[in-house]
Amino acid sequence: MARYEPCDPDFADRIAGSFARQSFMATIGASLRRVEPGRVEIVLPWRDDLTQQHGFFHGGVVGTLADNAGGYAAFTLFPADASVLTVEFKLNLLAPARGRRLLAVSKVARPGRTLTVCQSDVFGLEGRRRNYCATALVTLMCLPGKPDTPEMADGQVPVVA
Repeated sequence: MARYEPCDPDFADRIAGSFARQSFMATIGASLRRVEPGRVEIVLPWRDDLTQQHGFFHGGVVGTLADNAGGYAAFTLFPADASVLTVEFKLNLLAPARGRRLLAVSKVARPGRTLTVCQSDVFGLEGRRRNYCATALVTLMCLPGKPDTPEMADGQVPVVA
């Protein structure tokens, strides 16, 4: 794996703060497991309400973890005043997502000034066994000068009705 030098020495705190603001990640019970320059791991414990009709983790949950892990892997290399947005991702579901937990591991495949591409692999974990269940290529856009905050482009803070 390539070694990357982050632009922001406080990248890990910035990632943790951003992740904490994602209420959807809290809703499904996901947590950051590892944050390094160019690499992020997210873990999610199995719950019945995250499954599809056969009892496996739902493909939407698998895709969410792959996307988020890729986004944060790229974000580790972005400047402190930037935010990140996914512009594309392709997910291949390789096997049923089964196990007591899901683990998404994403690594920067190619960093760029505007676009960064990451590879996210998702595993079902059961004891010491890893079930390789999905892989994704995630393309992220760096938005310099737009801090990772809930403010919208027009300066308005989103309002929940």
